[in-house]
Amino acid sequence: MTKLSGPFPRNRRTDSFERRVASSLQGRIVFAEPLVIACSGGPDSVSLLVSVCRAMPSSSIIAAYFDHRLRSEFETQADAVFVRELAEKLSVEFAVGCSEFPIASSEASARVARYRWLGSILSQEGAVTLLTGHTRDDQAETVLLNLARGTGLRGARGMRLESPWPVAMSGDKAMRLLRPLLGVTRSEIDTYLEALSLEARSDSTNETLIYARNRVRHQVLPALQEVNVEVREHLARFADRVDEADLALEVWAEREFAAIGAVRGNIADIERRPLRELPAAVAAYVLEIAASRIGLELNARQINTLLECTARRGAHCDLADGRAWTDDHKLMLQIGSKIEEKDRNAIASD
Repeated sequence: MTKLSGPFPRNRRTDSFERRVASSLQGRIVFAEPLVIACSGGPDSVSLLVSVCRAMPSSSIIAAYFDHRLRSEFETQADAVFVRELAEKLSVEFAVGCSEFPIASSEASARVARYRWLGSILSQEGAVTLLTGHTRDDQAETVLLNLARGTGLRGARGMRLESPWPVAMSGDKAMRLLRPLLGVTRSEIDTYLEALSLEARSDSTNETLIYARNRVRHQVLPALQEVNVEVREHLARFADRVDEADLALEVWAEREFAAIGAVRGNIADIERRPLRELPAAVAAYVLEIAASRIGLELNARQINTLLECTARRGAHCDLADGRAWTDDHKLMLQIGSKIEEKDRNAIASD
């Protein structure tokens, strides 16, 4: 039986979906805390906005729409109007932002611009939590992309339900991302929206093959489905298993870094011998921890090179945003410009 409650109907299908969303947020949301929900007007983010509003009516919710200026003004304005009207129907606040300049056709640039603006909205609203509409299908795509780019174990785990803020932001509050739909498939989202009698917007850029994710979505995964129709679910389950292993390794590596590593300014150092004695997987995580403490990101190839460097003194390695070297006892990582030999020796003898 279907009944109206608010602007959209309630029935068994909507109740089941909303219970799943509420369950994924249980224990992660403080009662009545302000929440910002990124909403593009597409099916995933629309289903997230509606389900969270109905599952957590006591929270102060802000629907946030960001225009990357990659599409026509007519299309983006129509999307913004759709999200604003949806927010009004749900009795929540609405925020809209726009990139100052059209963002180049780089997924990374668009992502940074989007999260910086969303972070500013969180700060403005006194919130620390952003909810995004990433789905189980997105998880499968992310795993494939990361593997193709040469990730280590950490990238193979894909996205987590809860993550720290993905870009650098000023301010004293630690912000975070929550992905309540990470266990939900796109087909389940379509079923939910159909049960709501709600039609979401369609983003034309989702069809272009300029972006790597779209090529994976429209070309790679359909080809893999010919091998196994359940490839998306298998990839997502693989990410779940990797995540469990990753968590265990993180705990181990954090303990090891506390014992054999240190950070001074923009330089992190690690004792070479105990690092070499660790299992390779744990040693790789110790390197990632050291790098992250000074703002460096390492890919799998760089980690392998650094592990090789620990076998000898006087080794040098250039990194994308810094460099590394070894002395008699330690491996040093530095972010920023090249330092002179005399400074390197001073650090080594400190």
